[in-house]
Amino acid sequence: MVKSAVRQDRDGLADALREARLAEAAHFEAALDLRDSKTLRLQILKDELVPTVQSSPEARDLFDLSLLPGDPPKLWVDLTAYVVMEPDHRTYRVLQDRQDSRDILFEGRDRDEAAAAIRRHMAHRLVARERQFATPGPVSSTGYSSATLILAWVSGFAFGALALVAAALYFGLLKY
Repeated sequence: MVKSAVRQDRDGLADALREARLAEAAHFEAALDLRDSKTLRLQILKDELVPTVQSSPEARDLFDLSLLPGDPPKLWVDLTAYVVMEPDHRTYRVLQDRQDSRDILFEGRDRDEAAAAIRRHMAHRLVARERQFATPGPVSSTGYSSATLILAWVSGFAFGALALVAAALYFGLLKY
């Protein structure tokens, strides 16, 4: 009788353990499906943006659409801006990292609106880059001022005269 009670209790624990493992596996499978759905949505967004980037040589140089898996998966637009599916698996959130903050550029469920927000970000970045290259840098003079040239000539002359006097003293040509 005692043996059957222990066996029954052990079988009950084994059944509960098996059910717990099945529940955990279902949970992990659901989490994996959720991550896969986020990755697929970001891939579709990337496929929609690739022609925009490929159509301009400047855009090809500046933007690199990279989909990185992870938790959460991210679609990187450039070095500072990326897209994630948060707070749920249907909402596109376009973020830009700054030195001291992270700005939300767009948040919504419509993929076309997210793509339009990313295109606006790309346009602003291209304009900023053009402005950076169009702005002349600090003016640097390649020549020297007259005062600098005269000072260099005088100091060279004085150093040469001093060297001649020192050489004459060393070889005994001059007596004090």
